[in-house]
Amino acid sequence: MADNDKRDNAGTDADEATAGSTSGAERRRRRGGRSSKKPEPPDPSKLKFFKLIPDDTKIDFVGNRRRGIMFSVMLVLLSLAMMGFNYSKTGSVLNFGIDFQGGSSVRLALTKEVDINEIRDILDDEGYSGSSAVAVPDADNEVLIRVKQTITKTDEQLGACRDALGSIEGASLLPANEQGFVHPEGSSKIFMKFDAQPRYLDIERLMTEAGCEGTASPGVTLASSDMDEEGPQAVPIEFALIGVGTDISHVLDKRLGDGTVDHIVASETVGAKVGNQLKLDGAKAMMFAIGFIFLFVMIRFDLRFAPGGIVALAHDALIVIGAFALTGKEFNLQSIAAVLTIIGYSINDTIVVFDRVRERVALHRDDPIEETTNTALNETLSRTILTSTTTLIVVLTTWILGSGPIKDFSFALFIGLIAGTYSSLFVASPVFLWVNEKIYKGRGHLLTADKDAAREGTGTLLGGAAAQDIDERRAAEAAEAAAEADIETPAGGVVSAAPAEVVGGDEGDEGGSALEGVKIADTDKGVGERKTRRRRRRKD
Repeated sequence: MADNDKRDNAGTDADEATAGSTSGAERRRRRGGRSSKKPEPPDPSKLKFFKLIPDDTKIDFVGNRRRGIMFSVMLVLLSLAMMGFNYSKTGSVLNFGIDFQGGSSVRLALTKEVDINEIRDILDDEGYSGSSAVAVPDADNEVLIRVKQTITKTDEQLGACRDALGSIEGASLLPANEQGFVHPEGSSKIFMKFDAQPRYLDIERLMTEAGCEGTASPGVTLASSDMDEEGPQAVPIEFALIGVGTDISHVLDKRLGDGTVDHIVASETVGAKVGNQLKLDGAKAMMFAIGFIFLFVMIRFDLRFAPGGIVALAHDALIVIGAFALTGKEFNLQSIAAVLTIIGYSINDTIVVFDRVRERVALHRDDPIEETTNTALNETLSRTILTSTTTLIVVLTTWILGSGPIKDFSFALFIGLIAGTYSSLFVASPVFLWVNEKIYKGRGHLLTADKDAAREGTGTLLGGAAAQDIDERRAAEAAEAAAEADIETPAGGVVSAAPAEVVGGDEGDEGGSALEGVKIADTDKGVGERKTRRRRRRKD
């Protein structure tokens, strides 16, 4: 009886244990069959990134180069034709601003806040052509107005003003041979010299009564010229004429209410001669920029690429200037700065394309140069579009939201960015191919192919010694990983850390030959796999 009870109890315990284990397994199955084994992470070498331009893009830029060149020639001729038309109609190829054509700049202090756009409309209605008005930063209720009108004083008016100073008390005006009263043509200032210190209020009163309204201030003292050998030192005085400023202040008071203009802070005039000099300086700046860029490309690369870059730069500059001629927008110093900016931006994009062409020639020297150039253009197309698009977004925003000189500056950049991107694809490279064909008889691209193949390049296609160092470093990393654990080769085999045998390779390879099955050319995949395994071991 006792033995039977023991057997019954043992059987009952076994059944309960079996039922418990079964119910646990059943619960795990119902919960989805979770396993302690963690899911395999994705292979980094198989991850795909977003690409705007697919790798297999093959747009025939070189095949359509004649059409591209013809379109560029049409745009350049249209720009020149518009400048000629403007010259025949207005006497000026462009709508030059005050900086180049001459004009007046007036700074006014107002007694109340006035909308800038309203001031601009008033100036346009009153006939002040080419006027601009902007609020003065860090100044309450002050506005800076620029108009093309200049102060014009006849010789009779200037003579009357000079004679009026003869009655000043305590000082005498020096004679004409000692430059006692000088008014440069087109200037807003009169330079005077007295034998003693006069009162500024007396000068202003006498000059205003004579028809030369303005303000007097101390002039610049030059000891070598102002000191008489036997007499005292001459006292220089600068008298700023405010004729245009006075007229504008009267107009604003009339249209906005009496007392709107509190006073004239400053008034300056740029004469026609100064404007012409600024024109020459601006043209010289562009010519020097293009010339030095030509030298840089010729020295940094060689003479084969320089003509293409320079033709592209001249093309971009003419297109931007033609846009100003077509739209009638004001062309000033800010416009010159925009053209110089476009020149620097365009040559950067062109150099990227030329560098890829040179690398492609070094790698595929037996391929036709037209095919190599077209491949380089397609490989850099994604970079060109992304760079130009991001820059255009900023420029377009500034153009839409900006006003005054900033708006015109953004307009020039907008046109120049489009022209620069186009010239990098359809102007610079065709000119390079033409130079290579006509001057170097189709063999110019091979002159430095051996040197380019061995150079330490940008790392995009070539690497020279730099690529060798990278291969050695990656091989060392692969050896270190193989010594720690079994790794999977890019071809799918396994390298063992023990007397190693490469699965899928030649049998009998041992020890030091364990890495021969690893393809160093595909080390990027191996590096990603090793990092994934190391992270997995840390978690375990």
